[in-house]
Amino acid sequence: MSDSSQPAVTTHIKQRGLRLWDELQTEATEVSRTAGQAVVSLAWLWPVRGLVYTIFHPQILLSVRGALVKSLGSSAIVFAVLAFFTYVPQAAILSLFTGPLGPILALFLLGAESIFLLTFFAKSLFLEPTLQFVFDATLVAQGQTQLVKDGKTRFAAMQTRGSALLRPLQALSRDGILRYLITIPLNLFPVLGTITFLLVNGHRSGPGWHARYFQLKGFNNTQRKDFVEKRRPDYTAFGVGALAFSFIPIVGLVFTFTNTIGAALWAADMEARSNIIQGPSTADETDKTQ
Repeated sequence: MSDSSQPAVTTHIKQRGLRLWDELQTEATEVSRTAGQAVVSLAWLWPVRGLVYTIFHPQILLSVRGALVKSLGSSAIVFAVLAFFTYVPQAAILSLFTGPLGPILALFLLGAESIFLLTFFAKSLFLEPTLQFVFDATLVAQGQTQLVKDGKTRFAAMQTRGSALLRPLQALSRDGILRYLITIPLNLFPVLGTITFLLVNGHRSGPGWHARYFQLKGFNNTQRKDFVEKRRPDYTAFGVGALAFSFIPIVGLVFTFTNTIGAALWAADMEARSNIIQGPSTADETDKTQ
């Protein structure tokens, strides 16, 4: 990189940082305004329902047991490495701020760090295609076969098929990585800091769990945004619940599967209640199938 280009790069990084900081402030304000609505919405229960559904209907996860074993293995290895090198210093630092809660919060922090690292290779190697299968299979089990069939047909000939797969941590874009890293220190503050961390990141990641649903519905970007904004407290609540499960040490990545099932159950419930916001090419098709 030439010396003349360095000031431009520095300026770009600074502008990105300022923009990200403004976004975080805006999101924090919105989260504080809608936190009560998020709790009352009970959408945070869908990840719990996904877990319960998995227990009583294990066939869906058994059909992807290979990916499940990979998730457990990779989670155990990454967590063990992080725990060996970072648990003691993190627990010591947290104990300065939180007293006896330090060792417990350090485990939570290790879970957050491990799921952060795991998404870099697990997502690209085996996680995303498997989660798509789990999401579709759950919809079919809930009587939404036509939705899945129409969605797959619509995108069968597109080269970008699969580009909107579920993203457990909102695909961890560059801004997403910075946002995540910036907010991790919130866990230094007992209880309130962790809750704030979950709310801020849940607010951002919540809609990502329905990326496959939006794809099957044929939503464009505007439709997705409108759909989410009308249900923003619900998606924040779901994101918080899903993140809380994902951060459980060692098995956090496995809960990504049950969270996906919970997201599919929620989508099936919305479909069952009404045919909402049809995509530009789906309204006529739906009418023909009824």
